[in-house]
Amino acid sequence: MLFKMSGLNSLLSRALVLCTLAVVCTCYPYLRENFPNGKNVPHPCIKGDIWEGVGHENSRGAGTRNIFGMDFENNNLVWDAELCKKDSDGDGKTNGEELGDPDCTWTPDTNPKYTTGLSHPGICEPFDSPQCGGKPSFVNCQDTGNFQCDAVNEPDTFNYTIRFPETPVPAKETTYICVTFELPKDKQYHLVAAAPDIDNLHVMHHILIFGCEGADKAPRNLMEPEECGAIMGGCRELIAAWSAGGIGQCLDKNMGFLVGADKGLKYAVMQHHWNNPQEVTDYTDSSGMTLYLTPNLRPNNAGVLITGQGSLDIPPGQSSYPVTGSCGADCLSQMMDGNIYVSQVANHMHLLGAAQHTELRRNTAFMMYLAQDKVYDYNTPVTHIHSDPVMIQPGDELKTTCIYSSKTRTTTTKFGDATSDEMCLAFFTYYPKENLRTGMCVSWKSLSHCETRHKDVVRGCEIRKMLNLLDPDTIKVYGKVNELCDPGECHKECFDYVKELKQHPCFSGDVGKLLRSFSTGKGTVGLEMVAWFARLDSCDVELMKEKRGDINAGYTTTSSYTTLLLVLSLLLMYC
Repeated sequence: MLFKMSGLNSLLSRALVLCTLAVVCTCYPYLRENFPNGKNVPHPCIKGDIWEGVGHENSRGAGTRNIFGMDFENNNLVWDAELCKKDSDGDGKTNGEELGDPDCTWTPDTNPKYTTGLSHPGICEPFDSPQCGGKPSFVNCQDTGNFQCDAVNEPDTFNYTIRFPETPVPAKETTYICVTFELPKDKQYHLVAAAPDIDNLHVMHHILIFGCEGADKAPRNLMEPEECGAIMGGCRELIAAWSAGGIGQCLDKNMGFLVGADKGLKYAVMQHHWNNPQEVTDYTDSSGMTLYLTPNLRPNNAGVLITGQGSLDIPPGQSSYPVTGSCGADCLSQMMDGNIYVSQVANHMHLLGAAQHTELRRNTAFMMYLAQDKVYDYNTPVTHIHSDPVMIQPGDELKTTCIYSSKTRTTTTKFGDATSDEMCLAFFTYYPKENLRTGMCVSWKSLSHCETRHKDVVRGCEIRKMLNLLDPDTIKVYGKVNELCDPGECHKECFDYVKELKQHPCFSGDVGKLLRSFSTGKGTVGLEMVAWFARLDSCDVELMKEKRGDINAGYTTTSSYTTLLLVLSLLLMYC
């Protein structure tokens, strides 16, 4: 193989590893140590409960900040006299009075003056007072913080808890660490719910569990933590997820993930994302998940489908930049063996995301929004629940539109894993799993998933043939370019050859860009291909001039300085 055909699929698989059905939030529990009584702030309407995320609207932390959280952030996360004397929530008490430091003398690692009689500095109370004017909409007085799911109380449902062994947390900001574990396999079960079992709130960012589909024996040593990567292997069926601020996941009554004997999942990988921005050296963690299983199988097996756009080039300085991705009618017809029913949908972008909607279209007409986030906030994830699951038919279209605001960026933002990169994806939980042959339907520019994954010929290009270094026709094309062209210099013989070659469907339009994308710029073969594409593009300026009718059109030999600039730009473009 000349290139690795799995390049795009690998990138999207890593996206799955890094994204949950309920999008991961930002949460820093250690910040509670930066102001007095940070771990003892009472819930304003549930006696005996603590508001763990003091600076957030979510009582468990993460997501949108409340007014105190915003003031704390604007004060550089420092407790001082200025923040202490401020009345963030406007209830007539200073932040210091509410947090037991009325004299504003507290410093970290000392005891506050008072540890009782506290109140929340970001929630105006009492609610019915004139200055407060009612309970804030984000305060839920019925939310006890306990996981609520009818399925866990059903007869024969049992819990199965998997925890990491006590493991040292590396003194670095971000770590993805995984363990492989065995699932019950004496009979068939349905996984119907999952809840977190958190040991170290200071570092836990999210937990994902991926089933190892088709594995009848352990794919590696069990319960031995190691950084994620190769350990994922074929274990990529997302079956449970928790992110900071969440309390659990409850599946629709019509479905469950099949676990156990016969075709059930027998092994799984649990991934932890540890977030240790202070690079503390003595943290350990043994967090895990409690899975709720039942032998009373539900009518359908559950599955997860990912759609969206896998190629992004978001220019800087844009206030509203739209991108679309489609799992189109032709592709869904090829992928589906019958109707599916969607019960949950979650949109996913990163920090530039401003708005996103995922829609169902039938016979080219709009049917409904399956997930509409008019205002998207990476730190406030939303999973859209359809209590009456939505039917998707073969021939329907699932279209995702992402709107980005890149005003803060000075360079183009591309699709990638890092938070500073971007994504445009939608995650569907559906049933029955068997009616979809694949869990991925992400387009690449204008190319559908089915074009890039299921066809040897893509829009007239025998793309797999062009990726095979052993094919005689392929050898001739690449050899001819190497023979006639030099990077940065446009010779007449090169101009004449590439002028025709660049009209070929394999080297033009989005198919040509896809072919280039398989050249990674890494390793011997990758670097050779970067150089080959530099040769192919050496007459681009002259070809452009000819197309414009420029009187200076035709081949030229560029100066050594221009050659150097061109080669460098091409290397940057394709590496």
